[in-house]
Amino acid sequence: MFQINEVLQYEQTLYRILMVFDYYVLWIKVNDDKAFPEFVEIAELEQGFQDEVIKRTNDPYRDIFTVIPEPGSTAQIKRDENYAAIKPLIELEDCYESKARGRVVNQIVADTGKTKQSIYRFARRYWQRGQIPNALLPDYKNSGGKGQKRRATTMKLGRPRKYMTGTGALIDDFTEKLFRIAIERHVLTDKSKSFRYAHNRLKDIYEQYFPELPEEELPTLRQMEHFFKREYRQVDKIEAQAGEIKNKKDIRPLTGTAAADVLGPGMRYEIDATIADIYLVSDTERSNIVGRPIIYMVIDVFSRMVAGFYIGFENPSYAAAIQALHMASTDKTEYCRKFGFDITPEEWPCIGLPSALLADRGELMGHQIECLDKGFGVRIENTSPFRSEAKGVVERSFNTFQAVFKPFSPGVVTGTKIKKQGDRDYRLDAKLTIQEFTKIILASVLYHNQYHVIKGYDKATDMPTDLPNNPLALWNWGLQHRTGD
Repeated sequence: MFQINEVLQYEQTLYRILMVFDYYVLWIKVNDDKAFPEFVEIAELEQGFQDEVIKRTNDPYRDIFTVIPEPGSTAQIKRDENYAAIKPLIELEDCYESKARGRVVNQIVADTGKTKQSIYRFARRYWQRGQIPNALLPDYKNSGGKGQKRRATTMKLGRPRKYMTGTGALIDDFTEKLFRIAIERHVLTDKSKSFRYAHNRLKDIYEQYFPELPEEELPTLRQMEHFFKREYRQVDKIEAQAGEIKNKKDIRPLTGTAAADVLGPGMRYEIDATIADIYLVSDTERSNIVGRPIIYMVIDVFSRMVAGFYIGFENPSYAAAIQALHMASTDKTEYCRKFGFDITPEEWPCIGLPSALLADRGELMGHQIECLDKGFGVRIENTSPFRSEAKGVVERSFNTFQAVFKPFSPGVVTGTKIKKQGDRDYRLDAKLTIQEFTKIILASVLYHNQYHVIKGYDKATDMPTDLPNNPLALWNWGLQHRTGD
């Protein structure tokens, strides 16, 4: 019924069973520094189970069973040395008898030179912690006061000075206050300033309060560094130096993906504009360079499908954005046919308005867009200032589609247009008209929607694992299982 080394709880006291006999068991209190093995009747323990005053419980030292100290380490050496010292005692059959135990202890003291207190302490630890050699491993985890702040009262903490004169500064609450002032003023606000520079400024402040104090009694650089490492996390330093805007945009941890916030296709579109990295020429007179076009993109967040786009020369405005939204909400077959692409509605099925439209604080902030909200029920969302990553799907698409034409198209913005630096003016290489450029972008969009594989797409748990990660497949699946009629 009872097993060696199992732990029993009697009221609030833990006992470990060391030996089992016919009518008795030998046990010892686990958490008593002065405990010795004691006999208890098995019938008494069984009665305790019935009265619910004794119960089996988890071994508080079960973690040491699997500990493997590093070979040659101090922990291994001490474990083996202490185990060899008490081995005659723990192998004694009648170790529970005080007289027999005392004779063996006296012999161990004479042979090893260790004190009786040490031998009894090692033996007690061996019995209380599971009767294994690992029970004698040193408790280094209890050393050093990890996580506890030590406070100096009358003398400086740490080892005495060996090579430098003086005793050193006492780091009290006032000194720590000056540490914080120097650190937060010179370390957490400017990357170009070194920690030694901040320490020099600390000494300047310190000398204002204690002008008669000699140099060797000022707080040292190591004392200030120790305070900094103890009180400030590395992430605090990075966030403070980066500033609020850059921290939110580039440094803060990501807690989700864009697809995690939408249920299915049409739940949210993202819209944005950029200036294309290419110069175009006039449709009627190719010798006239007309400038760089503006590209508007409207993309579905769930499927990454391009719902619509617009290319023109006007600056980003409400009028240009509405043209991109018009294309995103209507049938695109006739528009594609004008540029020589014969498609079916199933190949570009984005027809209708989204539930929400996410834009930056630009052309969709005015009163004109209220008709879309009040008349059609489209929720208009705007990102915070300087937070372009909040609509990362459409922002990333600009690089994706421009990478298609940049290697092959003339007039791409590269290098410099200043002749004195030796480079050719790339504007003079412009050859494409806006119609030809639009055809290139349209072809890229059609390919993207039907065949582009989205690497690292965050699929939900109910999405099939064999579902292709391309926009058209994701759109059709989401329309059937999520937001469709």
